[in-house]
Amino acid sequence: MVLLNKFLINTAISVATILALGTAGMRTAQAALFKFTFEGEEAKGEFIFDDSVKRIEPLGSDFPLAEYDGSVVSYSISVGDIVAQGTRGSQQNIHDEARNIVYLGRAGNLGYDGDADDFILYVPPAARGEQYGLSVRFSYPGGSFANSVDIRTSVPNTARIRVYPYWDFPNTTGDYTFEGTVTTSIEKVPESASVSALLAVGGWLIIRRQRRQLLFAQSSGQ
Repeated sequence: MVLLNKFLINTAISVATILALGTAGMRTAQAALFKFTFEGEEAKGEFIFDDSVKRIEPLGSDFPLAEYDGSVVSYSISVGDIVAQGTRGSQQNIHDEARNIVYLGRAGNLGYDGDADDFILYVPPAARGEQYGLSVRFSYPGGSFANSVDIRTSVPNTARIRVYPYWDFPNTTGDYTFEGTVTTSIEKVPESASVSALLAVGGWLIIRRQRRQLLFAQSSGQ
């Protein structure tokens, strides 16, 4: 009972601290959340991403690729036979978190074909809990991004979608298992909702960690 009371008190204090400091911290960082939505025949989904996450610089000035590791707060997709969803974790290893990739496609590079500007949701194997990563590509006509690999806050309203559920570049890229046309849009999540979403993730992580500590203490007889 003492341990349970201690757990409840610590949890309440932690969550209260997050609620008290979270809004100020968010404003200082000037972070914003954006929601990418797509829909088409046998394809529907969305993912929310944090635009404050710093990008991994392209590999050389002529390499048109940028990755934003750990930028995806949550995702939920249903495309063909692929159904996947998840939320951002503790980011102890940010390279295991879902991310956005902005890629200006050129024929022959990274298994892409043709001249297209791609906005990609990538879920690494560790975040997916499987052997391979999941790459969901939204391809727009070349030049749609004005040769910029900055994270996208707007996109054209139509894209070609391809889903690669066995992505393990450079060992193997697998092949896409679904291709189609979807309507796409990006909208900014209202600030109050952005703060609530990020605080919810932070509060949940703290509660989970403290609950594990409680269970460990109980099993150890402390």
